[in-house]
Amino acid sequence: MAEAAAGADALHETTQNSTQYVSPAVAHELNNIIAIIRGYADRLLFKHGENPALEPHLKLISEAAKRAAIIVHDALPPNSSPAVRQNPPSSQQPTS
Repeated sequence: MAEAAAGADALHETTQNSTQYVSPAVAHELNNIIAIIRGYADRLLFKHGENPALEPHLKLISEAAKRAAIIVHDALPPNSSPAVRQNPPSSQQPTS
């Protein structure tokens, strides 16, 4: 899992240094999927957070989804509409 986190961090850095962007429509669709993944992981973490077999895996899923949302947000063009850019992904930890 650490390899996946390192890969996501490298992609995040590349995205910020690149002049290539994703369209706001693509970003919106990706964020919908990411929100579902993170939402279910957080919900399961809330419900089964005391289970030592599930907790670390659910936290990894939630954190990976958070990183993915940040990468997608950062990949938006700077001149995209304010409505698309106004809600950057939250960096808050899931509540358990």
